[in-house]
Amino acid sequence: MHGKILLLDSKPPVRGATARHLTAAGFTVLTARTDAQARSQLDTNLFDAILIDHPFGRPGMDEGLTFARELRQQDAIVPILLMTALPLDEVRQLAWASGITKLLPKPQLMPVLILHLSALIPHAANEDELHPIPMRE
Repeated sequence: MHGKILLLDSKPPVRGATARHLTAAGFTVLTARTDAQARSQLDTNLFDAILIDHPFGRPGMDEGLTFARELRQQDAIVPILLMTALPLDEVRQLAWASGITKLLPKPQLMPVLILHLSALIPHAANEDELHPIPMRE
């Protein structure tokens, strides 16, 4: 196992395909279509990283950034990778202010995404030392 990922994406085909690729690469992946589903997942699971599609949720909404901001207000230190098809210059300041750990443009080749996620998860390279980061106390 390379780590447990929470994947937030509102588009079922993209969410499913991404989850399948990450699972094939050795990650455990749980998915959410909405921020409410993601919060429910956080209530019952520990995650090593969170992958958010931006814009996430309804068109024109920043649910993914709001979700990240709220996690950071809870002192959550889990790495958050945000992927966006929007120009990075438009998203960068909002992403950093929301507590995003890593920002990547879309589309992204799956091997590259896997490398970035692995780099964010300290034990991904050393499977003998699994220490998930608790999200909630």
